[in-house]
Amino acid sequence: GEMTASAYSSHKELKFALDYENHLSVLPLRVDDTYPPEPPGGPDHKYDKKNLARKYILSVFKPCVVFLDCREKSERDIAAEIAKSLQKRKVAKDGSS
Repeated sequence: GEMTASAYSSHKELKFALDYENHLSVLPLRVDDTYPPEPPGGPDHKYDKKNLARKYILSVFKPCVVFLDCREKSERDIAAEIAKSLQKRKVAKDGSS
């Protein structure tokens, strides 16, 4: 979630998720031992003087949001887990299987 100059950064994705939290759900992927992520920020940061990235992470990755642990998994296993999670959400949303 570090704030950068990129219009396609994870920071922008988190801001979008927060702006539209009533219309979408987030599936966090834990890829590092530090969780939730702790992006750099503060007065000396080039783009994130107010440490907004960390605030967005804490707002989107609420304690009730379950992450998918991707550490030590292959890309194929991660993709399968994501597909399984999306299928569960679809079933829960519309009751279909």
